Amino acid sequence: MISFQYLRRQAHSNMLLFARQFRPTASFRFKQGVLSAPCFLVLFFLGVSTTLALRQLPLLDWRFVGVLLLVPLLLSVRFWFIRPLLSLSLGFFWAVMHFSDHGEAMLPREYQNVDFVVIGEVVGLPQQRGADIKFELKINRIASSLPLSQLIGRKIQLSCYRCPKTIKADQRWQFTVRLKRPYGYASWGAFDYQKYQFRHQLVARGYVRESSEAQLLGTLGRSVNGWRERLREQLEAHIEPGVGRSMILALALGDKSSFSATQRQTLQTSGVAHLMAISGLHVGLVFMFTSQLFAWVLWPFARVFIRVPRQSLVMWPAMAAAIMYSALAGFAVSTQRALIMLLVYVLCRLLVRRLSLTQVLLRAIAVLMLLDPFSVLDTGFWLSCGAVWVIAISTQPHANVSLIWLQPKLWIGMMPITSLFFGQVSLVSPMVNLVLVPVFCVVLIPLTLIAICLLSIGAESLAAWSLGVLAIVYQQIYQGLEWVASLALARAFTPPLAIWHWLLVGLLIGASYLRSWCAPWLAAALVLAIIFNPSFGESNKLRVVLLDVGQGLALVVESDDQVLVYDVGPKYSSGFSTADAVLLPYLRYRGITAIDTLIISHADMDHIGGLGDLLEAFPVHRTYTSRLDKVPASQPCEAGHSWSMGATQLRFLSPDAGTPVGSNNRSCVLMLEHAGVRVLLTGDIEKQVERYLFRKPDSDLSADIMLVPHQGSKTSSTREFVDAVDPQLALVAAGYLNHYGHPHATVLERYYERQVSVMSTIESGSILLEIDNDDWRVSSYRQLAQRFWHYQKVSNRAR
Repeated sequence: MISFQYLRRQAHSNMLLFARQFRPTASFRFKQGVLSAPCFLVLFFLGVSTTLALRQLPLLDWRFVGVLLLVPLLLSVRFWFIRPLLSLSLGFFWAVMHFSDHGEAMLPREYQNVDFVVIGEVVGLPQQRGADIKFELKINRIASSLPLSQLIGRKIQLSCYRCPKTIKADQRWQFTVRLKRPYGYASWGAFDYQKYQFRHQLVARGYVRESSEAQLLGTLGRSVNGWRERLREQLEAHIEPGVGRSMILALALGDKSSFSATQRQTLQTSGVAHLMAISGLHVGLVFMFTSQLFAWVLWPFARVFIRVPRQSLVMWPAMAAAIMYSALAGFAVSTQRALIMLLVYVLCRLLVRRLSLTQVLLRAIAVLMLLDPFSVLDTGFWLSCGAVWVIAISTQPHANVSLIWLQPKLWIGMMPITSLFFGQVSLVSPMVNLVLVPVFCVVLIPLTLIAICLLSIGAESLAAWSLGVLAIVYQQIYQGLEWVASLALARAFTPPLAIWHWLLVGLLIGASYLRSWCAPWLAAALVLAIIFNPSFGESNKLRVVLLDVGQGLALVVESDDQVLVYDVGPKYSSGFSTADAVLLPYLRYRGITAIDTLIISHADMDHIGGLGDLLEAFPVHRTYTSRLDKVPASQPCEAGHSWSMGATQLRFLSPDAGTPVGSNNRSCVLMLEHAGVRVLLTGDIEKQVERYLFRKPDSDLSADIMLVPHQGSKTSSTREFVDAVDPQLALVAAGYLNHYGHPHATVLERYYERQVSVMSTIESGSILLEIDNDDWRVSSYRQLAQRFWHYQKVSNRAR
């Protein structure tokens, strides 16, 4: 009987054999007359990567680009030093060509929020969320007279509420849709959803109008996505709902849509999220186990196949199994890279060539960039390639490649990348992965795939029993991960890394390649520098940030290491919270660990929605609100109450006993004053309260900057109130193409008539106001962090 220890020893020896097959060669030769293949690939990849720094894509005449590249191509025959420039240019223009083509196919602005009929096929696996289903549709035809031919053959993202029929992959539908251009929240620390949509080549997003009129036109022929859809239905039919089923779906089909936000956070905090994403580890395991299986099966028949190379008999079936598993995952980017690497490995073995793992990685990246340059925008691409590179450094000749030491090396090597993309680092990851990676690799993943095979060949009873047992095991593992993630020191939130952090990373890479004695010390210094990354507050400066939370309000004030939060943004019936998506990531981005003062202006959902998420994530020392019944452990925000935050003075102007009734009119109105500069925060007050305030005998409403009341509604911003405040700058917090029409054109005109500058989160994203030494400066996220995939939003009044 084969023991678990035997399987583990076999897997370990096979992994070491795989790593040592790639022995280093003279990989990077860059001298007169020679530009080696690895050097060319590196420069090509760098050329593609440089596009990430572009704020806008250049407008190019491709005939001119062809001539531009032809000249250095001809000169490179004689002048060797032009070849690196040519490699960089080829990568750059290759990426720009694809990105520009996608940008030109975007939905024109004038056809946003316009109803029209589309016919298309469902691609990918639809995601069901209660009564709402989200899916991607590849447009085949537009059944209207609108000039939208550039959308044909492109993908759009749709949601359908209470669709009368089940929407499945490979079906052909006719929908009446209302679309917008791709958009997302633009704020520091928040997930860049516009980048995600650009990477997945979506030209618009929207929803199905009149879902009862949606027509199913037919089902396409059998395809990979249809196969995945049928398998998912079978799995859901045989496994009880729960996290165990979610983990099986993730490992079998690469479908992580059934994980809740809490479950995703638990997996990330415990450091095992990579095990739930089908990548090189999983595809490599399938390749390794299949090759070993064929080696065992064919061993008794060695004499029969004496004329056929043994490696061909073993590797090509293993490669086919890896391709099938990747197809189950929908050929995600991580599986594409893994397949390319495996193909290079197989060819090298069959051609009796030896390449270093770094060289194989470079070839895989170059092929991936040629096939899909959009991959460079994918976070998973950088994570998977970074992990392989760390393994390549760790498996150099004479290096310690024990699995016990590989996990800490991976943790340290990946720490800068995870900190850059996620703003946090799992501190328990090395120990958790040291236990779970062998268990998943040797036992759970093979058994899960065997159960899938049983289900596919019709052995449903045995498959159902196996899947039920596996679901229970996964459930128990998740409960253990929940306990680990709940530990106080399970993770560390990391503010943005400074230049000196990246210099330290460069020194560590160099020391690791040279196997210098100082490498362990540099690694320890890097870990301490990232985990204990100090965020230096600026004394005597006031920072006010109006966050982009769509149609709602959330604002953060920082002064002398004290923090005030004014409103927490909306939360929707689907469970999506802008506090989770925008407010909390911004606070962690700034290295904030506690809230000194929380003000909930009033109880409307677009202002109070994220309260529970904030209270769960951060300690709050004191809270003010106009609705004590809605906010626990709070004090009333009464007119006349004042306090200070360092050099900043704060005072409530409303409400008081004479304030008109109504939810909006009971908003907490707050005046901030710092170094002689005044900022007025108005909540959702309407014209009744505005008149009440400027008519009070002791009223002093004058301010340099004001928050436009009620997102620019027609019910607010009376001429008399704007005159009384007399601001230089007015800030608007409103959602892109919101159905209220905020900010209203007549309201904006009142500010423009008085020569008041207006900035809106619609066009600017989050807005930063800095006040210091009797002076103030304003900037925005889109101004400071604009990239070519952030297609600038136009104001709602342009409709």
